[in-house]
Amino acid sequence: GLDRFEARKAVEIELGNRGLARGSKKHMMTLPRSQRSGTIVEPMISTQWFVQMKPLAAPAIQAVEDGTIQILPPEWSKTYFHWLRNIQDWCISRQLWWGHPIPAWYCEGCEHVTVSREDATACGGCGGTSIRQDDDVLDTWFSSGLWPFSTLGWPEKTVALERFYPTQDMETGYDILFFWVARMIMMGLHFMGEVPFTRVLLAGLVTDERGEKMSKVKGNVVDPLDVIYGATNEQLVEKAEKAGAKKSGIKYLKTTYPDGFAAYGADALRMTLLSYSPQSRRIALSIKRIEGYRNFANKLWNASRYALMRLDGSSTKAAQQCPQPTALANRWVLSRLYQALEVAATGLDAYRLDEASGALYHFVWDEFCDWYLELSKPALDSGDAALIEETEQTLVHVLETVLRALHPMMPHITEEIWQRVPKWDEAPKSIMVSRFPTGLVDAKLDRAAERDFEVVQAFVGSVRTIRAEHDVPRSRSMRIHWHSHDEDKHRVLDAERRTIEALGRCELCFEADPAKLDDPNAHFKNAAVFVNPAIRAAVPDVIDTEKERDRLQRNLKKVEKELGVLEKKLANPSFVERAPEAVVDKSRRDSLELRDKRERLEAALNSL
Repeated sequence: GLDRFEARKAVEIELGNRGLARGSKKHMMTLPRSQRSGTIVEPMISTQWFVQMKPLAAPAIQAVEDGTIQILPPEWSKTYFHWLRNIQDWCISRQLWWGHPIPAWYCEGCEHVTVSREDATACGGCGGTSIRQDDDVLDTWFSSGLWPFSTLGWPEKTVALERFYPTQDMETGYDILFFWVARMIMMGLHFMGEVPFTRVLLAGLVTDERGEKMSKVKGNVVDPLDVIYGATNEQLVEKAEKAGAKKSGIKYLKTTYPDGFAAYGADALRMTLLSYSPQSRRIALSIKRIEGYRNFANKLWNASRYALMRLDGSSTKAAQQCPQPTALANRWVLSRLYQALEVAATGLDAYRLDEASGALYHFVWDEFCDWYLELSKPALDSGDAALIEETEQTLVHVLETVLRALHPMMPHITEEIWQRVPKWDEAPKSIMVSRFPTGLVDAKLDRAAERDFEVVQAFVGSVRTIRAEHDVPRSRSMRIHWHSHDEDKHRVLDAERRTIEALGRCELCFEADPAKLDDPNAHFKNAAVFVNPAIRAAVPDVIDTEKERDRLQRNLKKVEKELGVLEKKLANPSFVERAPEAVVDKSRRDSLELRDKRERLEAALNSL
């Protein structure tokens, strides 16, 4: 036969020859084209194989309705029901080069169609041997629908099939809930008599940084292996060109990733993907975020190096029981570990892996590394044998516990570090088979320690702010005159004096006369002041008068500008009458706060 375009011209000529032509004119029409080749795609009527779907859909609907299968997030159940309750018969034959062949043979003698489980050798009608198999293959999703049991040896009754079917959790993208998940459920119920899994966990669709779906033609596919092992821009471009990317896709690669990818590692990529909310339908994969979690892996590695270095030469080992320390820092970190483990457990139980991973991330970075490791240094250098022993016990316990908690999320680095941590004699050979930690067993909630340590954190934070604002070098110790009328806070600051002095690189001096701190400029030269709840403090000899005057004047100018905008808005009757009451109230509160801030800045300037 002729090519379709040649056939149309031949038909047009023949119509003219027969006097049947009615003329021609140009008109707009939609011409779908192949994404890869650009070839015009047109429907062609042909014989296909279909599956009657309503009998298969009914038990699949029932399985979700009665709770046998749970779909998470739950709102996707509505989509599932909508598809299956409006299902149509499924065309399962495809004209492709690769796939499972259609098990049908056509007889050249009697035209009988023989369908067989085994390769047919003769016609099922006339018995003739002149038969040929259908050229079509099964739809990929038909083959994929058999995956839960066909991969385990089905239709044979294998040990693997008996052991692993059905399973529990099925995780995939929401975009193939019908194409794959629903069909696996229907196939499983039909062929195996039971559902293939009991929970379906749907994730968002991973897209490029612009939120566009990844496509080889667009050239925006991010290969996980390139992210893990690294790739130059030239390698990315070469791979995209081989995959058939268009010029626009190559341009996108060159401009978006001019330096290619650094080797971020598998753990950083895993933590990045876990950090996105499961409610997100699209996950715009950010290389910067992956880089951030690579930095987190480095942070964990360096923290472990410090801990193992401080434990070198010591007989202290990680134990199965939680330590029972008395020092505030050790009690505090165990309490914060308890909180992190509880949030992580709640997140895992609710399939909020973003919340679980986030809780552990913030504990490791913000509390274990940024605070506790610094707190451990003066304790381990104190010369107090009892304090050193309990700090070593707490340090190795928290490190070993948090490695177990992070292992499902960052399996490679946690295993590597865990193997190096000194542990109890009967410890498992691998972190993979160790017990997952819980707050009740592996940590200890201590609200009093958390409350007291908040005082220390606020005080040290204020000292560091003074140092930063006035460019006081780290090498120079500052003298802090302080007073508190709150007995509990006074007790904490007095008891934790050595810790605060070590962290703040300062010397604390209790000021018995609070009047001196009420008017610090009358009693201290060039003193900076900070005020925490129930605590006042002055830091002499840190203010450069000219620099401080410039800083205060800049801040005053900024406050006056913001206040002017607010006062103009509040003076406008239209705004006051028409704006929501909550907005007007907030504007008034902001105005009062700015006025108060202006007064404080003016007072500070006058004092100079």
